[in-house]
Amino acid sequence: MQKVKRKSSESDPIIVQKKAKNLKSENGPNSQNKIKPKLIKKNGSKDGNKQENLEKSTKKFNQQKKIKGKPNFIKDKHSKAQSNGEKPKWSEMKKEKKQLRIVRRKAKTTAEVFEISHKAKLLSAQIQRKVVKSDFRENSCKELHCLMKGQYKSIALTHDLSRVIQVLLKYSPEDIKTEVTEELLDIIVPMVQSKYGQHAVKRIVKYGTEFIRHEVIKKFFGHIVSLAAHSISAPVLDYAYGEFATKKEKIYMQQEFYGEIYKNSKDDKVKTLSDAYKGSPEMKIAILQSCKANIQRILDKNLHDNELLHSVLYDYIRECNAEERVELITTLSPLIVPLSNSLPGVNAASICVWQGTNKDKKTILKVVKEHALSLSKHKTGYRLLLAIFDSVDDTVLVKKAIVSTLANNLKDIAKDHWGVMTLHWLIKPKDSAIFHPSLIKLLEDGSSSGTSKKDGDLRTSELREAILPVLKQDIESDPEFWVSNKTIMLLTVAILSIECTKEMLNSLSKAICRPDWHTDVNGKQLLAIEDAGIHMCLKKLASLDKDKNDCTLGEAIVDNLNQDNVTAWLATNRGCFFILKLIESNNDIIASKLVNKIKSHRNILKENVSGAKLLIQKLNK
Repeated sequence: MQKVKRKSSESDPIIVQKKAKNLKSENGPNSQNKIKPKLIKKNGSKDGNKQENLEKSTKKFNQQKKIKGKPNFIKDKHSKAQSNGEKPKWSEMKKEKKQLRIVRRKAKTTAEVFEISHKAKLLSAQIQRKVVKSDFRENSCKELHCLMKGQYKSIALTHDLSRVIQVLLKYSPEDIKTEVTEELLDIIVPMVQSKYGQHAVKRIVKYGTEFIRHEVIKKFFGHIVSLAAHSISAPVLDYAYGEFATKKEKIYMQQEFYGEIYKNSKDDKVKTLSDAYKGSPEMKIAILQSCKANIQRILDKNLHDNELLHSVLYDYIRECNAEERVELITTLSPLIVPLSNSLPGVNAASICVWQGTNKDKKTILKVVKEHALSLSKHKTGYRLLLAIFDSVDDTVLVKKAIVSTLANNLKDIAKDHWGVMTLHWLIKPKDSAIFHPSLIKLLEDGSSSGTSKKDGDLRTSELREAILPVLKQDIESDPEFWVSNKTIMLLTVAILSIECTKEMLNSLSKAICRPDWHTDVNGKQLLAIEDAGIHMCLKKLASLDKDKNDCTLGEAIVDNLNQDNVTAWLATNRGCFFILKLIESNNDIIASKLVNKIKSHRNILKENVSGAKLLIQKLNK
């Protein structure tokens, strides 16, 4: 391929420079007709004018930036520091920025308003200090109140001065709190819906007097549904409803969900949803539709963790027809965990478990699986687990989703009051010694009216198989934990009443017969056998020995009882009663062994103590 030679052109800068050189040499060094070489681009456009225009435009832009931004003295100061190779001092820059903010704010507002707000913020900062004298705080609150009095409505919704109101509502005396609240009562509803004002309303409810609280709650009436459906006001309304509202006020709040008629007028006779149409049955459909629409409005906003909503929901799910209930259960199944945070909510959740289809129950178990541990220790959430244990036929899925988690966290759950009750239901459900009769009846009625088909005893035995071996093993390895307090010992009694082994009894008897077995009662160390709750559980354990010839607690106690235990127990009233119970519950061989161990220490027994008297009579026989 033949190479194409580059044609020389006059526009080439190299050629132009050469020509200029030649001309210079021709004319000589002293020639007057000197030609200066010009740099011309390849495309033939001159760059000189463009460069000048660019410099002018950048100069103009920098001047405009100086006018709009920081003052020249600040820029020059930091630019000099950077040109010298020094790092700018950030503390000085922050101070300068703060001064600039103050200058801008002064420019925006009038000098008088700025000075008042600035002083108010300084006073509120002093009041909030942890190390401050009460007299100084009280005087500062009075000064701040005098400064802001009459202006609370105008500043209640602002982002900065609304915090000044919060400080006054928390730290000021009762009379100032009352005056501030009375001034704000007319705008309570806009405040509770405001991003900044809602905090002040919460402070009024939390720190105000009983009269002030109920005045604020009265201002909510007529707006209950809209406040419950608002993302900002819903938590404040729930706080006021759950913590401070009276029973009557709670009923009034619920009534607004039943229809528009209850917005401006309340009826003392209407306490539940069914009462709203008791006198006029033709209104039932309209009231139920209105209630459903209000519930759906809140659920659509994802504001389902609300005790007020739970109360209305529980009323509605019991009164609606079967089709609407099925639809509602499908909607509520993924929300079952937050629904269990209140008593009416967990009752509604239990209905979802009882009345739900197999698909709904699987959805519920899938959601509960992640929260099984926290639900087992929750004061109302544990009731949802009891409803699941009592009514879900798919025990394999229940074991996998819930029981396995409980088995892996035994001690953590057993330490908690509600956790022990969850474990107790798995071992011995419907135990009247532990569970309240009303709870047992509620669960029995719910499971019998639901969709469950499996026999209850079979379901209980299948679930027990998954937890009982783990409990037995833990009792053998750490018996001290399982006799540490009354609530845990009641579970131990339940386990031994179902299944008992010699290894378990030996481990427990060693823990019981320890000379240093003490418990903490009101900050004082007390002999464990003298504690009322532990003593009651020990007597229940001894009662399990009746009608047994071997593998009894009495036999294990005889093997591990030493002189120190005997002297410590016989010196106490409850110790004597425990020994007496062991003698009465066991057969003659074990009873005679116990008597022989005690006889040599008969002189310790005090005849003026009721337990010792009965034990002496037993020894004489």
